[in-house]
Amino acid sequence: MISIRRRLLVWLLSVLLFACALVGAMTYFEARDEVNELSDRQLRQVALSLRHQEVFLPAASGGGLGGEEEDDLVVQVWDRAGTLVYASRPGIPLPRDIRPGLRTVSGKEGRFRLFVLTEPVRTIQVAQPLSARREISAGIAFRLLAPSLALIPVLGILIWIAVGRGLRPLAQVASAIEQRSPSAMEPLPERDLPGEIVPLVKELNDLLARLSHAMEAQRRFIADAAHELRTPLSAVDLQSQIVERSETEGEKAEAFARLKGGICRANRLVQQLLTMARLEPGAAPYRPVRIDLADLLRNMVAEWSPAAAEKGIDLGLTRADPAEIEGDEEYLRVLVGNLIDNAIRYTPEGGRVDVGMKGDETGVRIVVEDNGPGIPGPERARVFERFHRCEGTVVPGSGLGLSIVKTVAERTGGRVSLEAGRDGKGLRATVRFSA
Repeated sequence: MISIRRRLLVWLLSVLLFACALVGAMTYFEARDEVNELSDRQLRQVALSLRHQEVFLPAASGGGLGGEEEDDLVVQVWDRAGTLVYASRPGIPLPRDIRPGLRTVSGKEGRFRLFVLTEPVRTIQVAQPLSARREISAGIAFRLLAPSLALIPVLGILIWIAVGRGLRPLAQVASAIEQRSPSAMEPLPERDLPGEIVPLVKELNDLLARLSHAMEAQRRFIADAAHELRTPLSAVDLQSQIVERSETEGEKAEAFARLKGGICRANRLVQQLLTMARLEPGAAPYRPVRIDLADLLRNMVAEWSPAAAEKGIDLGLTRADPAEIEGDEEYLRVLVGNLIDNAIRYTPEGGRVDVGMKGDETGVRIVVEDNGPGIPGPERARVFERFHRCEGTVVPGSGLGLSIVKTVAERTGGRVSLEAGRDGKGLRATVRFSA
């Protein structure tokens, strides 16, 4: 597992080391310039101090000049004839140069900084290896940086402690979450937290709020489902007892018919509950494809025609403009199927249910209209709630059909609305999909 504390320590120490290296390089180059300037001045002063020297020991002897020259300086004196009359370090030959002034030359022993003093009777050359100057510059830079380098371990410990204290609120938030029970959905405190952690805590509180809402909806759904299932199951149990007590064939046939109806109602409720469960976010994958709505409506009308014919209801497709939308075909079949089923259930025998689709540049509208009792205006918003049924309704049902329609419509990017049908009678359900 990657540790933020360790990562910050590595990065901060890396930055410090890079800064030290950069400062060291700058110090070295600055010291080198100063050393070069001072050393050039020293070469000139040594040469000038020898201009009045009358006696020099032979060159081969390597004798000194009374300790006037430094160990890293090379002094050579040439007479008017071009003969080397003195060399402080015979083992380091330098090319003779009669041009006065400072310059850099190369020899067998490396590169040298050379000062030449030309006089009528002699030429004096004083040189210094550039390697000696680099050693002096490096020594100065190291002595200046040594205290900073020595402080890096101390800084590492201080950074480790400081980062740990800075991350302590995050550890406290993690500990508070770890100690919570699975059912505890209260928001985490946001006071006295660093500004960098407040957005995280706010997002966690939003997540807890959504989880609380989802769990409450699930508990309510389970309680409502259990309550709704109890009624048809109790009816099935009662009808089975009646079948057992039936004595004549007629009584048994009537009891079996009622038992079959109760089983059908219970089966329908279970199917709708399963549909609602599949529509929950994340419960099933959403696979959008291009769908021919006209073809889908024709298939759905054909599929529900037998149920409509059984009640003597005229079910037909009044209009189907060519249109395609992006969506999940199974979800759209559920949407249209529930609208048609709901219309057939509440339309009396001999009634009419019209299904149509209109498409234009603004989008597509699917319309299912019946001439049944309709839904009163104040109730039209509430019928989309789960298990809600209008007061005084005698038609068997679970109160889930329109709730499923609304859920599917929203998930597929649509919007469902209810209004009165023709002449203020019946119900017109419209699902709009924007272009």
